[in-house]
Amino acid sequence: MRHLQNKFDGAIAAFREAVRLNSSLWTSHLFLGIGLYRTNQFPGALASIGEADRLAPKANAGRDDIDYWLGAARIALKQHLSGLQSLERLLTRNPKHAEALELATRTYAELNGALWSDVAERHFESPQGYEVHGNALEGEGNRQGALEAHRQSKALAPNRPGPGLAIGRLLLLEGNASEAWAALRDVLRVAPGDAEASYYAGLALIQLGRYEEAAPPMETAARWALRHPEAPIALAQIYLALDDSVKAVEAAGQAAAIAPDSQAAHDVLVAALRRAGKSVEARREEERWRTRERR
Repeated sequence: MRHLQNKFDGAIAAFREAVRLNSSLWTSHLFLGIGLYRTNQFPGALASIGEADRLAPKANAGRDDIDYWLGAARIALKQHLSGLQSLERLLTRNPKHAEALELATRTYAELNGALWSDVAERHFESPQGYEVHGNALEGEGNRQGALEAHRQSKALAPNRPGPGLAIGRLLLLEGNASEAWAALRDVLRVAPGDAEASYYAGLALIQLGRYEEAAPPMETAARWALRHPEAPIALAQIYLALDDSVKAVEAAGQAAAIAPDSQAAHDVLVAALRRAGKSVEARREEERWRTRERR
């Protein structure tokens, strides 16, 4: 009751007594840890949640809570990588866990920003420093300045894939598909199979109307798509343009499985199924969509 009322001091005392009387009560260890976390007692929180992790059944539904709070406590203690491992374990089981997604995203951004800022401050006139500067300028909406910074980075280290990828992506945003493809082709020579470079290379080739050439890099990007449907959606559109309805259905099905609430994934799946003559499956997908909208 005290925990639900956010009266954590009283809750902590009760849970301490519970685990004193029966040290095998993993739920009491967990809620004790949550209370300690809420009162900024992070070392004690981590110890209690760790004990809950040790005692709880491996297949118990409470595993989501354990992994979330274990990750949160570790991150609070600046143990970022181990904390992110706990969150990733949770997200593998439950990809839509909103709090875990938010905390993981924020932690990745903060950790990445801190590392890059350190590089930029100590080594500004270096390939890495110019790349960080380019990312910062892009974040401020200065695409032209970002392009110039990434070009300086690439000039200093032609074989680093990061600046070339940024150049290609920015050129695509500027509507310059031809130069974007040239930049991304160079990246794929240095880093063949890179999923992100393959995705943007495929987009550039789509914009140039070169669908047969766009298929292989987009296939590579779709192969690594686990949480975002953009690459398989684009791949399905490529196959539709090439009149390969069988492969279009497969790619669109992957997109809809990754993101069942995506309007774009739904639309391309229905189009692919109809093109393939699978009218029953198309009606089934449309009914699924209508049922989803009514929920």
